[in-house]
Amino acid sequence: MGPKPTTREGEVEVFEDGGEAQKERETELVSLLGFREVREELFMRPHENAGDREMRASTLRAVVVLEALAFLVTLLGLWYIPNDGEYIIIFRVFYFPLLPLVAMLWLWGVNVQVWTQFRLNYLKVFEVEDRVILPCHEDVFKMAHIFSLIVLASSSFFLFCTLFGFEILAIRQAELLYLILIVLILLPGDWIFGKQRRFFVSTLTRIALPFWEVSFADFLLADVVTSLARPLADTAVVGCRITSSYLGLGLRKTSDVCNAHSWTYSAALALPYAWRLVQCVKIYSSRGERPQLANAVKYFTAFPVIYFSAMKYHSPREDWVGFYRPAWIACAVLNSGFSYYWDIARDWEFQLFSPGKGTVLRPDLVYENKKGYRLAILSNLVLRISWTCKLSAQLRHMYGLSLVL
Repeated sequence: MGPKPTTREGEVEVFEDGGEAQKERETELVSLLGFREVREELFMRPHENAGDREMRASTLRAVVVLEALAFLVTLLGLWYIPNDGEYIIIFRVFYFPLLPLVAMLWLWGVNVQVWTQFRLNYLKVFEVEDRVILPCHEDVFKMAHIFSLIVLASSSFFLFCTLFGFEILAIRQAELLYLILIVLILLPGDWIFGKQRRFFVSTLTRIALPFWEVSFADFLLADVVTSLARPLADTAVVGCRITSSYLGLGLRKTSDVCNAHSWTYSAALALPYAWRLVQCVKIYSSRGERPQLANAVKYFTAFPVIYFSAMKYHSPREDWVGFYRPAWIACAVLNSGFSYYWDIARDWEFQLFSPGKGTVLRPDLVYENKKGYRLAILSNLVLRISWTCKLSAQLRHMYGLSLVL
């Protein structure tokens, strides 16, 4: 449960959360900052001033028109280029990993918008100093527009160049796209959401180098990264190919290392789960929360799925059919089942696996409509089973299902 407002001093709400240390941190931070607008933003309901950050109507229309035009050119290019051609495969390599990242930004904005409309102050679960940095839904939608426009412009230009015989230019500008995105994230200064970019980079650094105490932002971003393990591994392959080409490595060596059949790909796929496993162990060692050990086991069950799946490309066919494929199926069932149980019983605290409680849900529900909860339970089961696809290298050819997941 989140902290409850008890009194109001001027424009600032003071919260009672049962922890004196938290109150002292909030009081100290407010006194150090000393700005009325920052103090208000720390303790108000989530993003009440979001309306002040809306994109101008004329700017929004122009951005949407450009996005629609680039999207139309991309569709026409995909229509005219043969589906089994060399450059459509290159297009998939460069652009398919970015589609789930674009979708993640848009869905993140929708989540924040819904929470804000329902006045669910999700900001309270974050560290006090992080609350003023987290963007409102209007800012998230701006980020999504920027990202979408850059990716769509690049994809349409790639297909345009390919159709008119400028294949080398198409590939070079696709490589440039990844450099632009990296520079945009690491760009110094406060413009183009500088505070949010630095917060993202610092949080990602804490996840990758787990020498600090795990905050809620660290846990949440690491959890998101595990959901995006497949596109991030595909992005690592793209980065590997670009780096290898400019380092002058031979084509054969590049093909052996930078593809979805290599151990490099499997390692990139497993890395987010290793980060979450380390986080769970750190939380247990510092706070003594025993459920975190079971949570660590849940993330550990992803490693056998990744390993046995990769063995299809590193073992004789009879070994794959006779041992590795059955082992992969068994480990996939274990991973999906354990993850589903954890979602329902631990994360959502539903009573589906606790017979005798009288309900499959829980007594304290945020929304009145129980059909939505039951639909979430059912859809989560389907998704947990199908998410085996993202852990399995031999299913990478299923482009449509991969993008949906």
